[in-house]
Amino acid sequence: MKVSYKKYELLNKKNKTKKMKKNLIALVIVGAATFGGTNGANAQIASNSNSLEYQMNATNTKNSMNELAISPRALKDFAYSHKNVTGESWTKVKGGFSVRFLADNVTTTIYYDKKGNWAGSLKYYGEEKMLHDIRHIVKSTYYDYNIVYTQEIETTDSDGVPTYVVCVEDKTKIKMIRVVGGEMSEWKEYTKTN
Repeated sequence: MKVSYKKYELLNKKNKTKKMKKNLIALVIVGAATFGGTNGANAQIASNSNSLEYQMNATNTKNSMNELAISPRALKDFAYSHKNVTGESWTKVKGGFSVRFLADNVTTTIYYDKKGNWAGSLKYYGEEKMLHDIRHIVKSTYYDYNIVYTQEIETTDSDGVPTYVVCVEDKTKIKMIRVVGGEMSEWKEYTKTN
């Protein structure tokens, strides 16, 4: 079969582009594997606190990084919306992928479906990072309690209105308070056993 020089050049460019994409994906996977162990302390905090994030991560499917083929759409969305993030860690989860990173003392996990579409995000931070309005709502009722942490949850169903789960504690109890659209409710309560 005779191929013209222009067609040959075009095929060669396409092959180089495919190789570059494969190399980029491989580079991202290797980078994620390198930085994957940096969030162990945060996972320990979450598991000790019986938090919603711990419950969500309990469904994670642990695969080797070679089996993790991150959707290019997810990589592109993440790179576009989080330009100044370094040290992110990608994980395959039930139904898609998640990426976790720490920026400005806020641990953020972003979830994508299998096709790479944004499915939700979870931010985890201390009292000093809380919005004043949310802190006021919680402290006006639970003024004798200490705020341990806050989780800010957004999903495709939340229409831009995050749900805040605030963990508060006193000497005998731990409570999980949910705040959505300015409305507060007690979600869970635990009794300390010391």
